Amino acid sequence: MEDSLLIKYLLNETNSEEDSAVKSWIEEDPEHLKYFDQFRWIWIKSGELSQEISVDENAAWERFLVHRQSAERNRPTSSQRFLYSNWTKLAAAIVLLVAITAVVLSFLPHSGKALYSNVAISSSQEPIKEVLLDGSVLTLNKNTKLSYVQKWLGKERLVNFMAGEAYFEIEKNLQKPFIIATGKINVTVLGTSFNVKKADGETIVTVNDGVVKVAAGQEALILRKNEKAIVFQNTGRIEKSSATNQLYKYYVSNKFVAKNIKLTELMEVLNEAYGAEIEVSSERARNLNITTTLQYGSLEENLEIISQTLGLRITKTGDNTSIE
Repeated sequence: MEDSLLIKYLLNETNSEEDSAVKSWIEEDPEHLKYFDQFRWIWIKSGELSQEISVDENAAWERFLVHRQSAERNRPTSSQRFLYSNWTKLAAAIVLLVAITAVVLSFLPHSGKALYSNVAISSSQEPIKEVLLDGSVLTLNKNTKLSYVQKWLGKERLVNFMAGEAYFEIEKNLQKPFIIATGKINVTVLGTSFNVKKADGETIVTVNDGVVKVAAGQEALILRKNEKAIVFQNTGRIEKSSATNQLYKYYVSNKFVAKNIKLTELMEVLNEAYGAEIEVSSERARNLNITTTLQYGSLEENLEIISQTLGLRITKTGDNTSIE
């Protein structure tokens, strides 16, 4: 009996004729039944090993040696030896394959877990950068939580975006689109870079390069470079507009790049980045535009640069800070 037919039988892929042939072969000789039981045991164990992707290849080989030694103690007669030699070779091949797979997967992002299961990624008080299984790069702003899966035979690359903000640099794959699900909103791309922010009942998608599709319920639209969409979670309504600055990328570049924008816009981003509540208190200051590049470092130093650039005064009263 060919091992390939036995494997087909174990996978429930035999036709009625092949099914009858295997059953007849098993029943005609006790040694055939014994061989089949051993073969099935190896098949089941190989499946269990394939799920334990983090398996140590050395430990796997040691387990095989133990099984082989057990078989040696019950060495078959010469008339039976051909049966045992076949399943021993199969066992060795399976263990070797699992060991090689484990080594290969250990070099992949997140040990290749995304090939068969969801991988959770989260940040706390500092932005972090993660490389996904397909080579795409994600930069998570602080307090962000998501998970992703990229199954080997799947038709999509999926991200479940739960909270926070992240910048996506997606590897192009026409056969496997990249989809981000956040609540009832789906963002679909093939290869591009863009930002997703989820907060206060809104999801904001800003495209840095390429083309992105944003869909919520029955409504959908296309975003291109330097365009953004605000999606309201409760109603699914989408508002499209131009992205007037690059400040949203501050946690990716570690710089606040302001090019002739309102001081109030810059201060809004600085307050968010530093967890501050600095007020632009005077009407004159609120009407000023600013062009500058600030490092994502000391807030006090950045306020001093703004003060000197625009000729403004920084006032501190207790825990309150204002620009006027």
